[in-house]
Amino acid sequence: MNYADSARIKAVLTNCWFLYTENKKNADIIIFDTCSIKQKSEDKITGKLKETLPHQKIRITWCMIQHNLRNQKITEKELPENLKRGNFLGSLQTKNPEIVGITADEVNEFRNNPSPDKVVGINNAFNPLFYTLKKKQANIELFWRIDDTGFLPLILQKLGYQIHHDTETTNEYSKIIPEWFNTSMNNHKKTAYIPISSWCNQFCSYCIVPYARGLEKHYPKEQIIEEAKRHLASGCKEIVLLGQIVNKHPEFIEILKTILSLDGLEWLRYTSPYPNFYTPELLFLHETENKLCPHIHIPFQSGSNTILKAMRRGYTVEQAKEFIKNIRSLKRKISITTDMIVGYPDETEEDFQASLDLAKYGNFDMIYIGIYSPRPGTFAHKNHPDTIDRATKRERRNRLNELLKSISKANNDQEIGQIKKAIVDKIHDQEIYGYTDNMKQIIIKNKSDSKINVGNFINVRITKAIPFKLYWEIVENS
Repeated sequence: MNYADSARIKAVLTNCWFLYTENKKNADIIIFDTCSIKQKSEDKITGKLKETLPHQKIRITWCMIQHNLRNQKITEKELPENLKRGNFLGSLQTKNPEIVGITADEVNEFRNNPSPDKVVGINNAFNPLFYTLKKKQANIELFWRIDDTGFLPLILQKLGYQIHHDTETTNEYSKIIPEWFNTSMNNHKKTAYIPISSWCNQFCSYCIVPYARGLEKHYPKEQIIEEAKRHLASGCKEIVLLGQIVNKHPEFIEILKTILSLDGLEWLRYTSPYPNFYTPELLFLHETENKLCPHIHIPFQSGSNTILKAMRRGYTVEQAKEFIKNIRSLKRKISITTDMIVGYPDETEEDFQASLDLAKYGNFDMIYIGIYSPRPGTFAHKNHPDTIDRATKRERRNRLNELLKSISKANNDQEIGQIKKAIVDKIHDQEIYGYTDNMKQIIIKNKSDSKINVGNFINVRITKAIPFKLYWEIVENS
């Protein structure tokens, strides 16, 4: 999601005639698009702040500022009456809002002289983290909510910038289409990440997302389809739909079907789904639609009912296995990857064995393993003491990883000799790197006379399998 957000920020600011550079030393303004899934993510940001130059202006957005705001400072009762509406707590759709909250004095004045209803409250004056960091980094200029990205021209005018923008301002975030920027984490520009919903209502016990990002919002189908059309028209070939629980969107099936029918599309993916919101129709699409990639990443997190209940995941291991069984019963072979957390509070050896059993049953091609660490502000942090020592967590992570290696190698061995289409993501020295429609990572020995470029689709045949990667030879260019 952060990659898609960063592209939208670039689109808004370049529309205001700012120029983007990848060279941090040449930048006058540095923007941190932050993540708060782990405390370590925030610690990295505070470290990187020290690397900025004194003359560079710093702006920070996303989770780091939003969950700190919610958890530490302001409650709804403490807000000025006129800020209990609009962008500060909800969604404000107006072309000419009043920007409030750049300074504390401004907020105090606003309390005494109420303004019109159309108000956007900026995080600076309301957020304790702003003052804490400002003491250490005098060049910090702005905190803003990601939902207010469309209002950046007005916010910057408030800060004293002479801003000219080519389109109307809007805070309907989903209408900001960064069609000329790479919205994905890939090196090539053939993939477009499109958010179809944001935030989350699930409140899993270990997760900061609902506190940092807020409650879920579903974007209109028409806006999603329009963005897909624009990306495909600009040369994208792969669309990835994004959402905290992406398949919870009430029009998810209709969105998939419409995008699958668009000209220029090669592959369609989505992430991350939730087991509870799969339907037979969605599985049927995976079986029958070749452009809907044969890969499902679904985070099961644990194989123990005790731990799943403590995590407040809302499903049982039996339901997870039934879901896996339904995928495996499809006529089309689907690669399944997952997330698992080891060392959750009070996880016993029996609980961990249940996770190993689920890994074997699921026959996952990849497991993204997380070692549990308490996240301040979450239900687990407040209610579930961290009872598992670090050594035990690491030992369990290593055992699960060893099992995963053996499963991945066995699965990859079965693909030897197959011919598949892949997209090239990187070329380095004498090797070509890419991935297939079922998200298998590939490595190809490059030839000096090869005319293959990053972003090309190529047909390849597997010649060798190792855990997590496949070695291929080129059959013919697509």
